[in-house]
Amino acid sequence: MEKVLFDSSFLKKLEFLKFVSKKAYRGKIRGEHSTQKRGMSLEFSDYRNYQDGDDYKYVDWNVYSRLDKLFLKIFTAEEDLTIHLLIDTSRSMAFGTPPKIDYARKVAAALGFIGLTALDRLAIASFSSKLGQVFAPRRSRNYLSEMFEFFNRIESEGETDFSKSLSDYTLSSKRLGKAVVISDFYDEKGIEKGLDALKFRKFDIALIHLVDEEEINPRLSGSVRLVDIETGAMRDLSITRGVLERYYEALEAFFQRLETYCMKSGIEYFRASTIIPFEDLILRHLRQGSLIK
Repeated sequence: MEKVLFDSSFLKKLEFLKFVSKKAYRGKIRGEHSTQKRGMSLEFSDYRNYQDGDDYKYVDWNVYSRLDKLFLKIFTAEEDLTIHLLIDTSRSMAFGTPPKIDYARKVAAALGFIGLTALDRLAIASFSSKLGQVFAPRRSRNYLSEMFEFFNRIESEGETDFSKSLSDYTLSSKRLGKAVVISDFYDEKGIEKGLDALKFRKFDIALIHLVDEEEINPRLSGSVRLVDIETGAMRDLSITRGVLERYYEALEAFFQRLETYCMKSGIEYFRASTIIPFEDLILRHLRQGSLIK
């Protein structure tokens, strides 16, 4: 299992990013998401880096005179967004080069870093046939080390029960917010019930769909024995052009069904091959959508 490690230059780039939510949530303590309330007093609590478009009236000019850097004051009348990172740790996520689980852990850790440094609340849960390890909602840069350790502990194990796991998480979560699900979404029983549960509770949902290049273009020929990585079920098969064509058709139908469901449900959907450097996924592809900016 590869450890989650980022270099300082990458982390520096992440510090200027923040999550975008299509829905307004009422938080208990401020972050960088402006409240809709009126008539509240403003009490200084923290700083964050200045970003293009921020209001200059909140810049601390005393700090600027000492450090020659722009920092904005954060006030208690601003409210926090809770980010829920839900990461699939079923055995199918161990497949690939690099293993999808290693890629997923890095993507999730980078998103968690963005959330905590932007003063949002961060909650994390792993899942397979049931909910696994849980990182209870926390808000502060002080929890960055604990977050990285959380991701370093999780491993791929168990079969997938997507709908049960997400339904259970929905029932156990007291805070609404942005739910980012990172998975390969392989579950014969379907994934819709779990996502419907999140929708019913009014979560703002985004899916990050990870696929390995071998799944997109399998390099198989002749007589092979296929083994289900989760159940161990085996099947002997002769790989012909016709078999490969049917596989490509089934894979495309799977992609199309998931995309169509997300489009109809107002869910953000990102699909990425693990051959893409994860830094590019975070800094380029996800920023082109409406997940982070």
